[in-house]
Amino acid sequence: MFPRDWPKRVSVLLIGFTILFFCDEIFALDFVRLKNGQIIRGKIVLEDDEKVLIAENEDFVRFLDKEFVAQVSYEKGKPAPAAVPSPLAEKKTTPPVRVSDIPQSHVETAPPNMYGPSGGSSNGNGAADTNIEVIHEVVTDFIWRGLSFSGEIANRRDNESYRAMTFVPSYQPTVTFNTPLKGLQVQFWGNFQLTERNDRDNDGRFQQYPGGPGPAYPGQGSAGSISPFSAPSPDTLNAACPYDTQNNLMTGVHSLGSTCGGNTPGFKKEQNGMKRSDGLFYAFYYNFDKTSWGTFTAGIWFYNTFQKSTAYLSPPLGAFNSQAEQGIAGANNPSTQITRLAWQEYFFFWKLPFLQWANPTVSFYTQFSQENAGLMAGKNYLSLTIGHEFFEDKFFRILPQINIGYAMSNNIVDNRNGIQDITSTLTFFFGKFFFKAANIWRPNLYMYDTDNYYGATGGYVNANNRDGKIVNPGKVNGPANQIVLDYINGSSLSDALKQSVRDSYLLQKIPAHLFWFSIGFSQSF
Repeated sequence: MFPRDWPKRVSVLLIGFTILFFCDEIFALDFVRLKNGQIIRGKIVLEDDEKVLIAENEDFVRFLDKEFVAQVSYEKGKPAPAAVPSPLAEKKTTPPVRVSDIPQSHVETAPPNMYGPSGGSSNGNGAADTNIEVIHEVVTDFIWRGLSFSGEIANRRDNESYRAMTFVPSYQPTVTFNTPLKGLQVQFWGNFQLTERNDRDNDGRFQQYPGGPGPAYPGQGSAGSISPFSAPSPDTLNAACPYDTQNNLMTGVHSLGSTCGGNTPGFKKEQNGMKRSDGLFYAFYYNFDKTSWGTFTAGIWFYNTFQKSTAYLSPPLGAFNSQAEQGIAGANNPSTQITRLAWQEYFFFWKLPFLQWANPTVSFYTQFSQENAGLMAGKNYLSLTIGHEFFEDKFFRILPQINIGYAMSNNIVDNRNGIQDITSTLTFFFGKFFFKAANIWRPNLYMYDTDNYYGATGGYVNANNRDGKIVNPGKVNGPANQIVLDYINGSSLSDALKQSVRDSYLLQKIPAHLFWFSIGFSQSF
């Protein structure tokens, strides 16, 4: 600092300490975000076109050059210019408040998590203008409350076994509007798949419509057999057409089968493009003022998928299924598991008033959704989340976080209650940028051992919904798999033994652990 700058600096500090002397709510919800990502909290005592003075505690006022400031946020909106209060003014008795007292998401300043809506770093601060926060994130898999909405779809699409980690990246932006009404926030969150977006023919069958019956190799099967890919009886969809046409071609007759009704069979693309995982959340939630009981947030969110189609309705699932050896005609379309077309949830967050270092937050969500098969399904989700940000307000920060979620289903297909996921995340912040690693533990595989979640993969259903096993997508499609299954069907074994041998070939253990990673950065406007 050069001598000629001293009068200016000294006058600024004198103004700051004068205002600080008469201000008693030092620990307020005011904060300043620097362009390097650092956040400084305290009580803003002066702001003009050149500088910001913020009291971080009763003994220290920080000078910030406006050139390096990205955002200034006030607890109750920017105050109008007023005279310096008199020393005789009545002292306030309101207890100190910090930004960390507000249940932003489940742990303050976290990038969006996959449990539900996540708050921004401010709190609808009542400023005259709406503040907008944007988080850009690219994830390796779209996993939400232990459910994989991208990776396991990609496994079925690519005829691969289910595994702990599948790389199928998507872009997940979060846009949070901190409205002029204190405490009210509006948020948009989206998932947009970046690879393998288009549909593909993954069953390789000669068929009349996607996912329909048909041979996997020349001469395979016949209409009326017990294969899931044979024509049902009665044949209301002319599903015997591919077999009749195949028989004509193999006998040298170049014409369609008699059951085709003018339709031409061929190799069709199933509805399995990753674009069908695209969707958008939009949420409204209100953060109440802190009380001696803690801090509360309540709201509602909606979710719609963009690319789902009801052209192929799910066959009856759950207890209404036939055994796997009978199969389900037309069910080898990977998209036929019951999938949510539209969701709606009401939610409630309670940031507990104790153990504040760990930011314990209890959340409750009650959901109902419109399913692919026309079902209205409900579910409740109760979770406890804890986490702590180390090196807070520094350029480099670390945020470990853990969420324990208990689900309570309420639908006619699979009323299952239990711990659904224990999700642990570790986030490293570098200013505005972050890197996150996550592990999802499914301690109770019973919650996932259902066709309502995995679908009748390849036309074969889950014969036992309590063994922690599901049909392996890598064991269904293709000539080699079909030859093995046909050999089992045509053997002289008893039906019970056939079922046992078939299950040993078709089934795999449901992955108990899933992993995903993400990178991203944040912006404020």
